Amino acid sequence: MNPYPDYRIAVEAIIVHEGKVLLAKRADNGAWYVPAGKAKYEETPKEAVIREVREETNLEVDSIEELHVRAFKGRKASGDFYSVMFTYLVRPGNGDIRSFRLNDEHTEYAWAGRQELGDSRYDSLLPEVRRIVANVLSSRW
Repeated sequence: MNPYPDYRIAVEAIIVHEGKVLLAKRADNGAWYVPAGKAKYEETPKEAVIREVREETNLEVDSIEELHVRAFKGRKASGDFYSVMFTYLVRPGNGDIRSFRLNDEHTEYAWAGRQELGDSRYDSLLPEVRRIVANVLSSRW
């Protein structure tokens, strides 16, 4: 048995535009989430969130604020993994979303406000992510 666990640094982006947050439905499991991914080697979490937003939405960002950090244990076919997740609040560059385009990691998207967040279609959104998104939508962002 390997004495070193499968350990990863991950990021997620709470993208805000006109008082709504981008939610995307994952192609691999059908769950709603926010753009997210793993940091690459020699990449800081902040660099990773900029890259992930670009890769998953084709958007550039000009405002980044760290909102939350959490650690958790997950499971995959090859065994347990451990993650530290950095959550960032981001705004599209110059507030412009004309270049927005989801990559093939997602099947659909929605810009959700506080009321839409309670819709049952988003029941698969992780409770911790839902709480963070709700807090963002309650603020003046």
